Amino acid sequence: MDLTPPTLPAELAPILAVSPLGETPLAWIPAAAVPAPYRQLLVHDHDMTSELAAFHRDEITLEVLHSRQSGDTYLREVVLHTASVGTPVEYGLIEIQLAAFPADLRPLILAGQTPLGAILNTSGLAYRSEPQGFFTVPAKTLDRIFSPSPSGAVLFGRYNHLVCGESTCLARILEILPAASTSNPDNS
Repeated sequence: MDLTPPTLPAELAPILAVSPLGETPLAWIPAAAVPAPYRQLLVHDHDMTSELAAFHRDEITLEVLHSRQSGDTYLREVVLHTASVGTPVEYGLIEIQLAAFPADLRPLILAGQTPLGAILNTSGLAYRSEPQGFFTVPAKTLDRIFSPSPSGAVLFGRYNHLVCGESTCLARILEILPAASTSNPDNS
């Protein structure tokens, strides 16, 4: 299996630089190496907001840690939380191409109140998710976002593109799950 790491777009560099991932190398792994229950949450062609909402049986809310706009490129560092308890269930870095969205959706995206997946699903805009690769990062990298994990623990994530039409890229996203987010309410 080819493990050539995907190339992250240069547009992510400004938001990556201010994030805890700044200098942390991503250890790319094949989809088959993503263990359960992370596999259920990462290895699919759906948006993460819907997957996390279904897994946790809760609405998902958005916290924007940093954002930056340059022309039609909107960058943000985010944490997704469960609505009822506020548990962080995903950390993400996202590059959004505003010009690729209908004009009426742009203010909703820039408001930073609703996860992008929820905006897309509510709007009815046809799109698809195209995971580009899967990776691990040391859990300590995101200790300020998630509860500290045991020494040596890793977190799993994916690099994903949201695409509409033949090849119009709406967004490029690094999505990382905390160990705690993998506790399904049925199994806790």
